[in-house]
Amino acid sequence: MNTNVNSTQYRNLLAHSILIFVLSFVSNTIIHEGAHAIMAKACGLHPVLHHNYVSTSGQEDSTHVVKILIPAAGPLMSLLQGIIFLFLLRRRNHKSLTTLFFLWMSVMGFINFGGYLMLTPLVPYGDTGKVFALLNSPQWLKWVVSLLGLGGLMKLILSLAPDFEAQVPADRTDQNYIPGKFANLLIALPVIAGCAVTSLLSLPVPTFISIIYPAASPFITFMIYGQLRRKRESLVGRAVYPDTISIPLVAFAVLAIVISRLLVSGVTL
Repeated sequence: MNTNVNSTQYRNLLAHSILIFVLSFVSNTIIHEGAHAIMAKACGLHPVLHHNYVSTSGQEDSTHVVKILIPAAGPLMSLLQGIIFLFLLRRRNHKSLTTLFFLWMSVMGFINFGGYLMLTPLVPYGDTGKVFALLNSPQWLKWVVSLLGLGGLMKLILSLAPDFEAQVPADRTDQNYIPGKFANLLIALPVIAGCAVTSLLSLPVPTFISIIYPAASPFITFMIYGQLRRKRESLVGRAVYPDTISIPLVAFAVLAIVISRLLVSGVTL
């Protein structure tokens, strides 16, 4: 495999990055909502799983504990997702499309968890908003949770900068190499293009805040983008990517999109 980075490989890396971003976002959403649905099912209810929310009839008659467990299941699963994929990522010394997928799945999980914490005092009908309301938490505590969520998420995302740098191609000897271009290919352009795609895939949305999440939340990774841009020529990557577009990656991305669209009408568990 030729690892010299030419113009074709720049384009391939961009295409791969966008596909992985979309695949990760859609998978992350299905996992998050699936956790709500599975918890509701385990509690004896009959949830309907949609592409970006879960409807559960009869939940108003459930016990107080059940009412807390169902909304809590999504954010906690997102946190677990972030931890698991970060563990898988850092166990692999060889960096490739697979580890780039692991990286974005970890990022999406942490963004989901931290984002819900941040919204606790602002969106009472959100997952954590419901949990803290059911716990009769004071407003000041909700704001503390929100600030801790914001600070923790920012610190965590910044800690992933070396992982993104490791995904830079290992050999950059071509004469057309432009410093900082890999920051564009790995973060900036995939986030911009990916957010446009995932925002469309999120339609229809149950609430206005549901469209803000896919349209805006991934932009927190621009903190890493800034770090990589500043390093310029000193970027040290270890990744080796295929010379052509990965057909399996395309297939997985298409499959995830198809499943997401099929869930729009809802599936009863």
